[in-house]
Amino acid sequence: MNRVSLLLVAAVSAFSGCTSAKKGSSKQGGSSAPRTSIDTRDVPYEEVYKDYEEHYRKTIKKSESEDDFYDFRTLKGDELMDEMHTYFIREHKTYIKYENIRFYENTATDLDPTTGKKELFYTGKQVEAADNNYDREHVWACNCSNGLWKRSQAGGAIATEHDISIESGTYSYWGAGSDLFHLRPATGSVNSNRSDASFYDYPDSELSSLRRLSDGGPYYAYVDEKKTKVEVADEFKGDVARILMYIYVHYSSGKENVYYSPEHTPVYSLEEAISETGHSPYVCGSLNLTNIMAYDNDKDCFETIVRWNQIDPPSAVEVNRNNYVETVQGNRNPFIDYPQLVRNMLFD
Repeated sequence: MNRVSLLLVAAVSAFSGCTSAKKGSSKQGGSSAPRTSIDTRDVPYEEVYKDYEEHYRKTIKKSESEDDFYDFRTLKGDELMDEMHTYFIREHKTYIKYENIRFYENTATDLDPTTGKKELFYTGKQVEAADNNYDREHVWACNCSNGLWKRSQAGGAIATEHDISIESGTYSYWGAGSDLFHLRPATGSVNSNRSDASFYDYPDSELSSLRRLSDGGPYYAYVDEKKTKVEVADEFKGDVARILMYIYVHYSSGKENVYYSPEHTPVYSLEEAISETGHSPYVCGSLNLTNIMAYDNDKDCFETIVRWNQIDPPSAVEVNRNNYVETVQGNRNPFIDYPQLVRNMLFD
């Protein structure tokens, strides 16, 4: 996939100090307290993730020298993309089975540290930590990924994400389908009505004609009747931006498809995937931002991602789940630790 030029100055001004306006209160629902955010626009990275250097100095070293390491904060474009992809391959040591996701979700992944309750995605509704009455929402929707979430049976047969009734115990994911950074709990009606809709910013004038997705939480999402385009509240747009960039870089490398073998080693060509893994090569790959975002070209997708990341800094829930998921999978989401990296991913 071709990436876009950094020369998007007017549309994506520097992350630091920018205060883009939100669309207003018409997108908020009930009376619950708003999300707790950590505003990273005017603070140094140390205030977002205090152990940044300790963690990344150990994991992206250039050589054995203690001080010879890649610093994501100083890289841009292709070099940043490549080194971050390498970081994910090296540090993502534990791949969770899809059927075990609820255990981790019920433990700590989406707890609001200020309330001790679990936050549901898109709406901000808070439920008791042990509440299981929700769906597992794939933010990068299954049908927008060209087979990214498919599972392979031991004998090589292929089942889609939703075909879980036939010998479900023999299926397991390779790739992003069960990545804890990607799966977020959502109310069943919100999840089903979002369906596979691609993310979009509607003009305010169109909102009254759209289906409003609500479960009693403080925020709404809006989707058209055919479920092709969805807009989430401003308070969740940054979450979506950082998740999409994480999946894009980890499982695509941003420039070529990545097929993961059963041992979770990356394979970068279709022929090699077929000959060396013995499994369907379509377990992972073919990630296009224009599939998951309702825009015609990469430039518009990146502009929107940068803007969403900018107007909605990481919430307390995001920071909490980033710390927790690292203890399970081994890797972090650098876009949460240092949100400016979203802008730096563009290049000239």
